[in-house]
Amino acid sequence: MSISYKGYNNNTITFETDGNITVGAPVSIDNTNCAINASVGSDFIGVCTAIRGTWASVQTDGYVEIPYEGMDPSTGIIKLVSAGGGKVKNGGADDIAVYKVIKVDTENKIVGIIL
Repeated sequence: MSISYKGYNNNTITFETDGNITVGAPVSIDNTNCAINASVGSDFIGVCTAIRGTWASVQTDGYVEIPYEGMDPSTGIIKLVSAGGGKVKNGGADDIAVYKVIKVDTENKIVGIIL
């Protein structure tokens, strides 16, 4: 039997973008309130789900699956940061956001988190 968490409590916000954003990548907001790909080692507010022209849809709540790099994350409440290239990695600093990790696919290097 297969279980899917997709669709759980999904909430999205539409942001303007300067073109520096990728569908499926962790997203930050720059000083002009535009959605951009989160820089390496930084927090992220969500994941880009769609781009249309100069607008980006960013999922800011609910369940997402995203590739990770580096050490395998554990399930539970852990710190994650952007790893660049549309991936996340384990975070270490005290001021980094925590996420609920409910799925870790070590074979495909995918982590399922609740934002």
